Amino acid sequence: MKKNPLSAFGIARFLRDFWQRKPLVLRGIAPALATALGRDDLIDLACREDAESRLVIGSGRRWQVRHGPFRRRDFAQLPPTRWTLLVNGVDTLVPAARQLQNDFGFIPYARQDDVMVSYAAPGGGVGPHFDSYDVFLLQGAGTRRWQFGRQRDLSLIDGVPLKILKRFGAQHDLVMQSGDLLYLPPHYAHNGTALGACLTWSIGMRAPTQREVASQFLDYLQDRLQHGSVYRDPGLKQRRHPAAISAQMRDVLRGMIKSIRWSNADIDRYLGEMLSEPRQSVVFDPPSRMSGAAFAQKADQRGLQLDLRTRLLFDRKAFFINGESIVVTSTDARVLRTLADERALAAGTHLSRAALALLQEWHAAGFVRFGESAPQPAAKPSNRRPAAARARR
Repeated sequence: MKKNPLSAFGIARFLRDFWQRKPLVLRGIAPALATALGRDDLIDLACREDAESRLVIGSGRRWQVRHGPFRRRDFAQLPPTRWTLLVNGVDTLVPAARQLQNDFGFIPYARQDDVMVSYAAPGGGVGPHFDSYDVFLLQGAGTRRWQFGRQRDLSLIDGVPLKILKRFGAQHDLVMQSGDLLYLPPHYAHNGTALGACLTWSIGMRAPTQREVASQFLDYLQDRLQHGSVYRDPGLKQRRHPAAISAQMRDVLRGMIKSIRWSNADIDRYLGEMLSEPRQSVVFDPPSRMSGAAFAQKADQRGLQLDLRTRLLFDRKAFFINGESIVVTSTDARVLRTLADERALAAGTHLSRAALALLQEWHAAGFVRFGESAPQPAAKPSNRRPAAARARR
């Protein structure tokens, strides 16, 4: 696959003319996806405890949804047609999916949600529906028919376990081959049907609602109130109506609520921690502990890379990793920005003592790992050690 899926089409053109405006179809831009993941690979993922998987069976108005983790024998009992297996968060499990997400880096990581991969038996799909977020649909192996269009009536069928549109009228009808891409803006109704057994890769975006943001921010503030004031009413007198809320009680409680304050800094920290929060199913696997000297030597020789499950973001003042925030010096910030943007640091990268200590802490938590590449031999015979290879995922 090309370094950027839209390089031939033009990123600036896409963002100007299509992003959140209208659909786009591009043919043959990701041929490597045809072999990057197969049916058995996806079933293996669906059997894992740390994967989010669903099995959708049916069509029309009759649907059944099962949730994983599954057992391999569950798939031997399925009908030959009209079922779909969906696995979310594949970018946290499969390096090729994370690389695909990296290739879509023209959309900020803070806006990217996950890579979902679906396998569909012939006739399989999840019914006509719409998403509240932008989505890129890339065809892996096999072919799928896509019908899509903009419609005002977004009412759903009652009593089914999926959000299926009651009425669906497609304005476009096309067949996607391996390597083809379909981009759909939010609220575009669409229906995908497998013409034969096929896999589809979906790069979905994050689009939190105002209610979600407000609710989570209030939870964030609550966690930071620590030991606030406690309601007290010295001089309480017996009242004629015990069920009545007194003006005095209202005034005290109003004051407690009005005393809650927050600043732009509080909002910024909340946003960074919220946007870097990993998926609920994510559990990190800390490696064996090692000394600071051993960590420094190995990091220098092999470089470092973010664990597939790690989300590392930053703003002008702080870094945010997996729901935590930290402030570093301007020198170390340059290195960490590279790690956040590239999701890796090359072997031989100069690291200050403070940066090494922080990265060792992240390594101990399972947030970062050593690069996969082993040191390569020098080009000419030398008494020095072989030059370390650039760490890449």
